[in-house]
Parts: sequence; structure tokens; C-alpha cells
Amino acid sequence: MSFKEIVRLQFNALIMATIKGTLKQKRKQLIRRSKYEVLFSEMSATPLYEQGTVDTYLYDMTEFCVQHFVVHVNDEKIAIALRELSERQRDFILLYYFRDMNDREISRLYHISRSAVGYTRNKGLEKMKTLLKDMG
Repeated sequence: MSFKEIVRLQFNALIMATIKGTLKQKRKQLIRRSKYEVLFSEMSATPLYEQGTVDTYLYDMTEFCVQHFVVHVNDEKIAIALRELSERQRDFILLYYFRDMNDREISRLYHISRSAVGYTRNKGLEKMKTLLKDMG
């Protein structure tokens, strides 16, 4: 064997050791990362939304006017079901759930008894429940 061939074999051995070391280091790094990182394709929708923000725009919402309040509803199915209710049922539901008013405040606004507000709202909720079930 010539000196040149010996140097070439030593160089090849050094390069092979370096490549093996680099591969081993990369594998360890991937194992370490896999404990803390998840591919986007493997994530469910919920954690994806937690990573950033979701913009909402007024044109994505349905607007209802109740007395002197304006109520925006994001969910299209709920908005459709609300349109099917009587005006009073819709108003009571919107004020109670979207404006956080209690029955007493609503009864003062409409000049009726508190029990009438609760009864009308509950009847509207029952009707909404059947409408939403029919929509699927």
C-alpha cells in the first residue's frame, strides 16, 4: 500500500466517523424534539386556534335590534332559529343570554310581570330546541 492510499483510507475512516456521529446527534435531537413538538398535521383544530387569534367581523354576524340595544349573534343556526320565534320570545332570549339581563330587568323594560318573562323565554327556548334539532 502506498502512502497516498493509506491517507485516503484514513480520511475515509475519519469522514465515516464524522457522518455517524452527526447522524447519531441528529437522531437524539429528533427524539428530544418529539417530546415537546407536534406536527401541525397531527394537531386537532382546538390547539391550532389556541396558537393565535381568530378574527370576527360584523358581516359574519346577524344583528338583532331589541328595544334600544343591538345584539350580534355569531352562530348562523342560532340566528335562523331566533328569527323563527315570536318577536317577544326572541327579545327576551336575546336580552337574557346576550345582554345578561335578569327577568326583573326585562320585566321592568316591558312593563309586565317577572313570571311572564320567564314563561315566554322558556317557551321560546323549547321552540328553538326543536328548530335546531330539525336543522341537524
